[in-house]
Amino acid sequence: MRVVVTGGNGKAGQWVVRELADAGHQVVNFDLAPRPDLELPGEFCRVELTDAGRVYDALAQFRPDGVAHLAANPAPAGQARIDVFDNNVLSAHNLMQAAGDLGVPRVVYASSEMATGLLTAGVAPRRIPFDESERHPSPNAYALSKFISEVIADSLALACPDTSWVGLRINNVISPDDYRRFPDEWADPTRNMANFWSYIDARDVGTAYRAALEGASTGHEVCLIAAADTRARRSLRDLMAEYYDGYADFVDGYQDPQSAFDCTRMRTLFGWTPSYSWRDIDFLQ
Repeated sequence: MRVVVTGGNGKAGQWVVRELADAGHQVVNFDLAPRPDLELPGEFCRVELTDAGRVYDALAQFRPDGVAHLAANPAPAGQARIDVFDNNVLSAHNLMQAAGDLGVPRVVYASSEMATGLLTAGVAPRRIPFDESERHPSPNAYALSKFISEVIADSLALACPDTSWVGLRINNVISPDDYRRFPDEWADPTRNMANFWSYIDARDVGTAYRAALEGASTGHEVCLIAAADTRARRSLRDLMAEYYDGYADFVDGYQDPQSAFDCTRMRTLFGWTPSYSWRDIDFLQ
């Protein structure tokens, strides 16, 4: 399979590129500039995704069997909200519209945990663990842009029924080097309370994209992906009660340190389960 990966130089994108190449797929990395220091496999093509003409031209040039879309502005703080929203929505629309028009069989795109609206101050899920049905309004431009990407895919699933669409609501991505900061964070649980002390290893983002691209779904599916455990040393029950006004709405059978994110849908559709945990790293024990 030839797969175009957008944002292949990024924190998660580079692991998607590596995972797909290791599995024997031909990978083309669409990004703004090459990163020789990463030594990524496959081809590189410079593409500005907010320019629809360039997107159509680049996809027509490579004629991929699948698209893995990760490119986005990931930093909503410190800049105008419209810059974040415009970049992410235009990029997603241009790429997905072009892929549908050109008949790309499978498109897997990066939504976000923030599309649920849960990472809004004072908002907690109806239950833990929660699934894809959880949805709340959010004032955050990044969260809105990611939710709109799901709306775009809903529409394109009707317009381009021969293309299969999968949105991955990706959790807080942790690269292998990021684990070194965990011990400092444990002293202050408020630093990671916004997403209920959950995370996903960047390498598991790679395996999730591979599973979805190699899968056999139809229409448009949206799936949460997260590590199986929390990133906290304390019990999630205790943390939720302390930092979310006595929260105690856990499903029957919940056991610490299970994540607050229920990834059953991803497992059912594509056989994917996360492989990595900070608990397997000796120096953090």
